[in-house]
Amino acid sequence: MKNQIVYSSGIAVAALLMGCTSTTATSITMSPASGEMAAPAEYEKFASILSASKLQISTPNAKEGSKNEVALDSDFTDVVNENFYVDKGSEAFVFKMEGYKLRNELRVLEHFKSDDPYTFYRLSADILPINPNESIKNSTQNRDEMTFLQVHNKGTFDDGLHGVGYIPHPLVRIVWEGERRGVENHYWAVVKNNAVHCGTGSEHRETQACKKAYKRYDLGPMKPDHPTRFDVIVGNQTLAIKVDGKTTVNHDISYWKDMLNYFKAGVYNQFDNGQSEAHFYSLEYAVEEKYND
Repeated sequence: MKNQIVYSSGIAVAALLMGCTSTTATSITMSPASGEMAAPAEYEKFASILSASKLQISTPNAKEGSKNEVALDSDFTDVVNENFYVDKGSEAFVFKMEGYKLRNELRVLEHFKSDDPYTFYRLSADILPINPNESIKNSTQNRDEMTFLQVHNKGTFDDGLHGVGYIPHPLVRIVWEGERRGVENHYWAVVKNNAVHCGTGSEHRETQACKKAYKRYDLGPMKPDHPTRFDVIVGNQTLAIKVDGKTTVNHDISYWKDMLNYFKAGVYNQFDNGQSEAHFYSLEYAVEEKYND
C-alpha cells in the first residue's frame, strides 16, 4: 500500500521540490515514554511504511554486516522485540542496535528510478536519537556516526540479487555525527556525487571521480529534547531534503538516472562498543505524482 497524492498541474510538482507543499514541519506532542512495548503494526500512523517494507535486523554484537530478514511479505502482525517496538507511552517507533556495522532498518520493497519528471518518492520522519554521545563514547578509530534514513540502489537492473550494475554506495544517508571538522552533534546528508563504483577492489578507487565521490550537507544540530523532521524526496533527476519544513538540499542527480533505488529507515551503526537508539515519532512512505491530463 502506498500513499498517493495526485496533482492537477505541473506547478504543484515543481513546488514539491521547492518546499511549498504539505511536507512541512509537523507539530509533535511529546508524551513521556513508559518503556512498555507494543507491536508497531498496531499503530495506523506507521501503516504506510510497514505495508510496503520488510525488516532487516541484525543480532546485536554479531559479525559486522550480518542481518536477518523478517516480514518478507510486509505482514508485521505481532513483530515486536526489545530492539523494535512502539513505546506505549510516547507512541514513538523505537529502533535499537548494538555492534559495529549492524542494523535495524525497514527496507521499502519498491524500486524506483529518479528521472520521471512527474513522479516523486518521499520518505518522511520525525527523529529523536537518544543520548547518541553516550552511544559512541567508547567507540574507536574516530567512529562516531549513525545512519537513520537512506536511499540505496539495486544497480540498473534487478536480477534478484544485488542487481546488475550495483554499487555499494547509497545515493544519500541522513546521519548523526559526533564531530566533523570541529562541528559537533550535527545531522548531515552524505550524498554520492556520481554513479562510480568506489568500493574496495574497484578499478576506479584511486581516480579523481572517487576522490570527489561524496558531498556532505550540514543539516543542523541535533535537538536533545525534541525530534527533527526530515523529508527525503527523489524525482525529476533531483534529490531534495527538507529539515523541519525548510528545503536544505536540492541536489541534481541526473548522473543517477539509470539506477534503481529504494528507501531504508531505522538505525545503522557506524561506531563500535555501544548501542544506538532512535525514536521515530512519525515515519511515512509516499509516492506523489502529477495527474496526466
